[in-house]
Amino acid sequence: MSPNQDFEDKEQERKVRRRVFALFFAILVLISGGLLIWKLSGLVIPIIVGAFLAFLFRPLKERFKIPWLPHELQVLCSFAAIGLVLFFALDTARKYIPDDKQQLEYRVRLKYKLNEKYQQLVTKSPEGKPSMLVSFIQKQTDPLMDKVNQLLELDPKEKQQFLHDRSGHFGENNKILGYFEANQNTRNYAAPEQAPAVAPAATATIAAPVQPAASGEGSSWEPWILAPLIFIFLGFDNGQIRRYFIGLVPNRYFELSLTLLDRLDNAIGKYLRGTLMECALVGLTLCLGLVLLGTPVGIAVTIGLVCGLVNAIPMLGTIIALVICLSYALIAENLEPLIPGLDSKNLPLYVMILVGITHVLDDVVFQPFVLGSAVSIHPLVVIVAIIGGSLIMGLWGMLFAIPTVVVVKTAVETLFKELKDYRIV
Repeated sequence: MSPNQDFEDKEQERKVRRRVFALFFAILVLISGGLLIWKLSGLVIPIIVGAFLAFLFRPLKERFKIPWLPHELQVLCSFAAIGLVLFFALDTARKYIPDDKQQLEYRVRLKYKLNEKYQQLVTKSPEGKPSMLVSFIQKQTDPLMDKVNQLLELDPKEKQQFLHDRSGHFGENNKILGYFEANQNTRNYAAPEQAPAVAPAATATIAAPVQPAASGEGSSWEPWILAPLIFIFLGFDNGQIRRYFIGLVPNRYFELSLTLLDRLDNAIGKYLRGTLMECALVGLTLCLGLVLLGTPVGIAVTIGLVCGLVNAIPMLGTIIALVICLSYALIAENLEPLIPGLDSKNLPLYVMILVGITHVLDDVVFQPFVLGSAVSIHPLVVIVAIIGGSLIMGLWGMLFAIPTVVVVKTAVETLFKELKDYRIV
C-alpha cells in the first residue's frame, strides 16, 4: 500500500470518527438540555421574557451610539433613559390605581350598577309576562349573574372595614351606603336546586378549613429575578455571545449560520416591535375614545395603557379590555360626553361600541399596517398554535405561541433554501 493511499484511509477514518463523535455529542446535548428544561421549567419563562425585553431594548441602544463614549457608558445611559420614562409613567398611573378603600367602594358600586342594568334588561312587560326572548336570556344568564354577585360580595371583615371608612361622612358616601344596603338585599336570580340533605357531621367535614401549604415551598416570584438579570446581561452584550456560537460552527456551514441568524433576528425583531406598536395604537385609540365619552384624562390614559398591554395576548386581549372598560363604565357617574347628543346613562353601550370599533381597526388597519409581512402565517396555523400553547403552558403558552411559530417558520424556510443554494443537500 502506497503512503498516499494509507494517508487517505486514515483521513477517511478520522472523518467517520469525527461525525460519530459529533452525532453522539449532539444527542447528549439534546438529552441533557431536555432534562434541564424539564427540571427547571419554572426558569424558562423568566429567561425568555428577559431575552425579549433585551431584544426590544436593542434598537434604542444602537441609536444611542457615540463614537468617543465607551460601550458600557452608552448602555448605562440607555438604561437611565428607560428608567426615567418608566418612573414617570408608573408614578402617573399610580395616582389612578385604587387603594384598598377604593377597591371596596368600586366593588360595591359595580355590584349595584350591574344588578340595576341587568334588572332593567329582564324587566317584565306591562302585562306581567316576560317575552320568550327575555325568558331565554334569563335562563342562560341568571346562574352567571349569581356567580358574579358572589365574586363581588364583601366578606364580613371587608364589610366591617367598608362601614368603618364611611362612618361620620355625608354627601356622596350616603349614596354609596345606599348601594351597599341594596346589595345586601340582592336575591339569587337562578332558582336554587333541591340539594340532598347532608348530615351535620358531613357538613362539618366539608366546612373544615383547608390547611395552609407548607412553608418550605418556594415562592412563585423567585424565578422572575432572572428576567431583569438576563435583560441587563444581554443589554451589555456587544455581540460576544453571537460571535462565540458562530465560532463553534464548521467553516462549511459558516455562511449558512450567519444567514439563518440574520433572518431570525429580522423576523423576531419585526414581530416584537410591530406588536409593541400595535398595542400602543390600540391603547391610544381606547384612550381617545374614553376621553370623548367624558372620562377624565388620567383615568382614560391608565385604562388605555392597561388595555394596550393586554392586547398582546391573542384572543383574550379584546375580552379583557372589554371587561375593564365595561366595569369602569358601570361604576362611573356624573360624566359628560364631549360628543353632542350622547346620554351618559348609556355609557356601557357606548363603551362596548368603542371596544368593537377598536377591535375592527386593529384587525383591518393596525395589524396589516404595522406588522406588514412579519407574520405571514395562515390563520388556521395561528389558531392551532394558540390553542396548543394554552394547553401546554397556559397563558404564557398563548402569549409565546405566535413568536414560536415565526421562529420555526423562518428557520425551516431559511434552512431548506440555503442548504440547496450551498449544495449541502
